[in-house]
Amino acid sequence: LGSKVFHSVLVHYEDGVAIQLEDRYVNPASAPKYLNADFKTTTPTHYLLEHAPLTEASYSIEACLPSVHEAKCLGIKTAEPCLVMTRRTVSGTHVASWVRLVYPGMRYSFRGKFQL
Repeated sequence: LGSKVFHSVLVHYEDGVAIQLEDRYVNPASAPKYLNADFKTTTPTHYLLEHAPLTEASYSIEACLPSVHEAKCLGIKTAEPCLVMTRRTVSGTHVASWVRLVYPGMRYSFRGKFQL
């Protein structure tokens, strides 16, 4: 408790349409130069995978309505359902990041594959 963390909030777009709001907290011990990254050329996820390799991750996905701020960022109404993923990642002995990813429900579906 009381430790400093980095915080970033980004909106990701595809073809000019907002598809994800990313609200991320990063442990400076895992990625000390995180705030210097150019997130116009890489995503926070890709940056962290390079600089704080993933050794463990836990996540949850739920449906919910966006807050006023989230809806505004995503260009949707507050009555439009979203998919929300929260994920905690560990790199070595440190929690590297905690992120809340908000996806407009009508613009997104989850698919994935993990391999270490």
